[in-house]
Amino acid sequence: MTNYNQPYLEKYAGRSSRHECPLCGDRSSFTLYLSGDTGEPIDRTVGRCNHESSCGYHYTPKQFFADHPAEKERKSVLTRQIQERKPKPEAGYIPFRYVERSASYNSSFIRFLCGLFDRYTLESPTIERLMNDYALGATKDGCIIYWQIDINGKVRTGKIMKYNQETGHRVKDAGGINWVHSVLKKKKLLPDNFNLVQCLFGEHLLKMYPEKPVALVESEKSALIASGVFVCLKYIWLATGGKSQLSIDKLKVLRGRTVIMFPDVDGFEYWSNKVKEVESIGCRVIVSDLLEKNATDEDRTNKIDLADWLVKQLSIDTVSNVKHELSEAERNLQRLLMINPSLQLLINSFNLQLV
Repeated sequence: MTNYNQPYLEKYAGRSSRHECPLCGDRSSFTLYLSGDTGEPIDRTVGRCNHESSCGYHYTPKQFFADHPAEKERKSVLTRQIQERKPKPEAGYIPFRYVERSASYNSSFIRFLCGLFDRYTLESPTIERLMNDYALGATKDGCIIYWQIDINGKVRTGKIMKYNQETGHRVKDAGGINWVHSVLKKKKLLPDNFNLVQCLFGEHLLKMYPEKPVALVESEKSALIASGVFVCLKYIWLATGGKSQLSIDKLKVLRGRTVIMFPDVDGFEYWSNKVKEVESIGCRVIVSDLLEKNATDEDRTNKIDLADWLVKQLSIDTVSNVKHELSEAERNLQRLLMINPSLQLLINSFNLQLV
């Protein structure tokens, strides 16, 4: 299938789709490269000749834009204008009944969390809160379902993952990650043209807690474990679903919020470079240096995330002690807000920056 975001050779549609070769002059063998955005020729010299005499002329879009950088910039501007004018397809939604049907403690990851927080007791406030807040589900074979429910309460999809209940590590040889929308499409319970537009994991909590600052992590696992550990800090723990998923479209729902980012140990620089972009949509952003300052060489080799670090700390300490390991900036912010909750309004009104 043609990728229409990229240049492509014009398909044969009779003599009118063949042009004069700039090298050999043949009028029946030269194929132009067309823009993937406009469908128009990039330039009358950009194409490939297939003349029987083996002319060999082949001038690619990449070569053309390297030779004409001004044209590359012009095309970029044109592409952005076209994309802005294009109506975005509406997101597809999954009926909420599938979330209700899937609600279950019977996943290997929940059993791992029980051992982490409450010594294998399902009737615990921590596990119950996580189950209810994040609408966690489970499959018949013990995989957890991380439902993506947007700020309006509509279900975008669910990520299906299997974990080792003893270690909390993902079982990667169990078929990898699966998605609820893919399963439902295969069963013909969703249309083939279902349009997946992902949202933040836990996004529905934003409407439930409009005043709380947001703590943003990469993985759903990190969001759940941190939410269990740092409950007293009153953050909403959300997950992007991956380092590269820190997209502005996905983060627009955080406009007006204070956002504290907790990147994985290999994502500190990448997320730090995204700060200005995230601030441009109306967020106050702090990037936590918790892992950057505390990770060992082995941790960096293993590319640990916040969940890995917390689990490691909990194996040698208590939940209450681990809570004190936040960076100085985060502790200052929380201390001030606990003393005077109205300070958040002051921060919002005057766009004050934490330094």
